[in-house]
Amino acid sequence: MINKLKLNKVKQEIVKQFPEFKGVKPLITEKVIAPQDTVFKKLSLGAPKEFKRVFRLQFKKRIETADRVALERILTVSLDEQGKIIKITESR
Repeated sequence: MINKLKLNKVKQEIVKQFPEFKGVKPLITEKVIAPQDTVFKKLSLGAPKEFKRVFRLQFKKRIETADRVALERILTVSLDEQGKIIKITESR
């Protein structure tokens, strides 16, 4: 898993960009990505033996619109092994 120090830095950065998610605890999942051997065979390259780990933080929050309709906002943040943000996806 990713350590707490890196996780806290990512949370602080997310709160700066998306203040409505302050205090929301994310659901953390981990995925191991294997190299795609078929792509390297087509290109006549030696396949790398590296497996990459990607962490996903999913923040969920229910908000109420001006006309009192409840919506669920979802913010998904993908991190690499070093804790750097790869991608941020936000629901509408």
